[in-house]
Amino acid sequence: MKAQANVTVISLFVTLFVLFGSFFGYQWWFVKKPLESVIKSSPHVTLKQMKVQPAEVKIVLKADPEFKLVSDYDPLRKKLKQISGNRNLELQVMDDPGPELKNAWNEMVFGVEEGIAGKQYTKIPQTVAKVAKDRQIGYKTKMDDDFIYIELYKKDRFMYQVLPLHKIEGGVKTNG
Repeated sequence: MKAQANVTVISLFVTLFVLFGSFFGYQWWFVKKPLESVIKSSPHVTLKQMKVQPAEVKIVLKADPEFKLVSDYDPLRKKLKQISGNRNLELQVMDDPGPELKNAWNEMVFGVEEGIAGKQYTKIPQTVAKVAKDRQIGYKTKMDDDFIYIELYKKDRFMYQVLPLHKIEGGVKTNG
């Protein structure tokens, strides 16, 4: 009887080891490594943090001043989403705004949020342009089916905002 119990316990541990080892091996070889490879091959960004879970992937990237949110972010996000599969992808790009760009964003965020909430998307670039002109900062805006991309820059400082068009909850979630 004791020998049967030992065999049962050993086979249980072997089974658990194989199952969990296979799961983590799959995540490592078929999710994490390909994501790292795409990020390494992307210009102007470096990987700061990555967390791969069964239901979601969280990635934090550090951008250099040459990174352009309106042209570089979406192709990178699409490649990463393809690899992450059915997992929810949360992609954050760290920026370097400084107080001047933060203040400009704080001034324009209400108009941007109002444009999203009221589905009056033409108000968003108008709001950004007005504040940017008043504060003498550069900007770029872009919209696709899912997000609004706002990039603010002045000298060596830059700020990125990626805002979802279809929000479940209210409020602006900052990017950084």
